[in-house]
Amino acid sequence: MPSIKAPATKQAATLTVAVKCRPLTKKEQQKGRDIVQVKDDKEVTLLDPDLSKDYLDRVQNRTKERKYSFDYAFGPDCTNLDVYKTSISSKISGVVQGLNAAIFAYGSTGSGKTYTMVGTEGDSGLMVLSLHTIFDLIKSDTSSDDFEVTCSYLEVYNEVIYDLLEKSSGHLELREDPQEGIVVAGLRCIKVHSADKILELLNLGNSRRKMESTDANATSSRSHAVLEITVRRKQRNQYRNHIVCGKLALVDLAGSERASETNCRGQKLRDGANINRSLLALANCINALGKQRKKGLAYVPYRNSKLTRILKDGLSGNSQTIMIATISPANNQYHHTVNTLKYADRAKEIKTHIQTNIGTVDIHVADYQKMIDSLQIEVFRLKKELAEKESKLSVKPNEKAIDDQLSWLDVLSRETNESVQERINLQKALFELEEINLRNRIELQHLDDKITNEQAIGKDGTILQALRERRQVILDNIRDNDEAGASYQKEIEANEKHFCQLQDMIEKAISNNSNKTYLHILNQYRLLEMANTELQFEMAIRDQVIHNQREMQRNLWNLIMGLGIDERQIMKLAFEQGITIEDWTVTPLWGLSSMK
Repeated sequence: MPSIKAPATKQAATLTVAVKCRPLTKKEQQKGRDIVQVKDDKEVTLLDPDLSKDYLDRVQNRTKERKYSFDYAFGPDCTNLDVYKTSISSKISGVVQGLNAAIFAYGSTGSGKTYTMVGTEGDSGLMVLSLHTIFDLIKSDTSSDDFEVTCSYLEVYNEVIYDLLEKSSGHLELREDPQEGIVVAGLRCIKVHSADKILELLNLGNSRRKMESTDANATSSRSHAVLEITVRRKQRNQYRNHIVCGKLALVDLAGSERASETNCRGQKLRDGANINRSLLALANCINALGKQRKKGLAYVPYRNSKLTRILKDGLSGNSQTIMIATISPANNQYHHTVNTLKYADRAKEIKTHIQTNIGTVDIHVADYQKMIDSLQIEVFRLKKELAEKESKLSVKPNEKAIDDQLSWLDVLSRETNESVQERINLQKALFELEEINLRNRIELQHLDDKITNEQAIGKDGTILQALRERRQVILDNIRDNDEAGASYQKEIEANEKHFCQLQDMIEKAISNNSNKTYLHILNQYRLLEMANTELQFEMAIRDQVIHNQREMQRNLWNLIMGLGIDERQIMKLAFEQGITIEDWTVTPLWGLSSMK
């Protein structure tokens, strides 16, 4: 029979971030040094890779050293089992109880992502350890529940989805189901009865996965792989049968890379560009989700990549999510390491909302329970109304008259205040969309110039194709943002119309009331409070715009000064034109009169 979703209580949870540092290779030990230090299993210090500082850098204390703090931090001596026991095992046990969990590894190519997720015979990876834990929990369960475990394995290669459990898989499409969320149409799900069977399927899928050798990594993953384990648990009791469904998503991301380091050409170069593009889309989603926690409403561009759509639930939906950031301690990998740590630091701000996934069978029993629930709600409502009427009878006549006069004003004032807050949130979201579109249009102009230059000099067509594909992605983003902005604008206009209607209702009610003067003064006071809130929001927006303009102005002056033009001549010309150069103190402006 069809299943019905049972109500469940949502709980807020924060995305867990762990950093794992691999040891130096023999080749790196000969050429470089270790620049990563882990302290108290939480703090990561990234040392300055450049030991030859000149005198000015030492005097001004200029350094590239960075410090970060995470939920967990693991040094080069830690094994995959240490990472699993400390940060992951507690989340895996929830999958058998109907909770969703997601584990994904992020890092540059060669930093140890695949080793961390898959592992070796001597050091099993997080995927292997998680699978053994799930089946151990099922075996040790003493209840009479029935368990069913299924698994699927896919890869995202060049923005195309393939089924790794099919010998010759075709292109698969993403679909959005109103109940299940984002699903991959046609993806094969296999029923399994042991962890060894899943490991056999995992090895089979890895043998079909796109792997290549580069100068940065002998076995570089050229695609993102997602292994999903679904555990369905059928519970029986005297009233109904429950189906509790928990999902575990294990994601091995391809590594970010630079073409100058991998020396890739042709198809490998295109693969690297697509990898970096999808990881950039993931970074934009993480940035937006971090802003959402700090500022409230924010647009999250999940549709920019198929990878971000697949990971949507794991990043912000119903899931306990753990991000494993893998880093290299080599000094020549400093720029990759600091980018990964920044990435992981932003991810700490993301919050998810988890709940147990409970379904029910035996539809006629569910109907009876629904009738009982509705009757209980009706009884509660009637009891509440009875209690309110009894309390009104006990109120003194004078107090009752005053309450009757002010109750309608309180209700309308509360609705007006909610309308103002809603408009502020909409205006804030519209402002952020406009900023994103401005950056998109700047990048679009830059790409158009680059495409024109490439066509003029007649370079390789593959580079032009990659630039055109990126241009199309930006155009799609601009179109989506424009549509969202138009929708926000319509909502703002509807909100303002509703606000005017509420004010008309208040004015009519005041004119029909005996105590007009008092009510009018009280209403004006509340309107002033709302106007003050809107004014503070507008001032904050204008301050942000002024800050952006000043930053742009400072960057322009720094660019002009960096062209080698004489500084005193620039300062003199600026003084004659009445232009103030901010953040430049080479020559005081009052001393320029002697130059004339």
